Amino acid sequence: MTSDTEPTTTNQAAAATRTTPGLGSPEGMVALGSLILLATYVVFGVLINDYWVGWIAVILSIGALVLIRSHDSFVEKLAPRSVLIKLIGYTLAVVGGLAVLEDLRFAGGSLNEFTEVIGALAAYSGYLVAFLGARSIKV
Repeated sequence: MTSDTEPTTTNQAAAATRTTPGLGSPEGMVALGSLILLATYVVFGVLINDYWVGWIAVILSIGALVLIRSHDSFVEKLAPRSVLIKLIGYTLAVVGGLAVLEDLRFAGGSLNEFTEVIGALAAYSGYLVAFLGARSIKV
């Protein structure tokens, strides 16, 4: 008879099938913030051409999504995956803070239309979600 603290084959099999974190996990929150930023880039930058998310944020968002989907590949040779995702999340937060400062500095000329304001708010929410996810990652 096994106790509740001993791993069983059923628990080990269930743990082995859970390789990609969900959106509720800290890594998933960084991925969700990245998806929000990429969607903002596509919708408000490419399609509507009103508010542009910077290239650094787009590249970091793609990097975060690739790291989330990588399963013990070349990434583990660089550093633990959670450390890299946390680093990307914090870097997105810094880029987001700079974007807020830039938008405040040039508020009279850059955020004239309603769609620009909505695009900026969507980007800020992506930066914030990525930061909150990175802050919650335990290393």
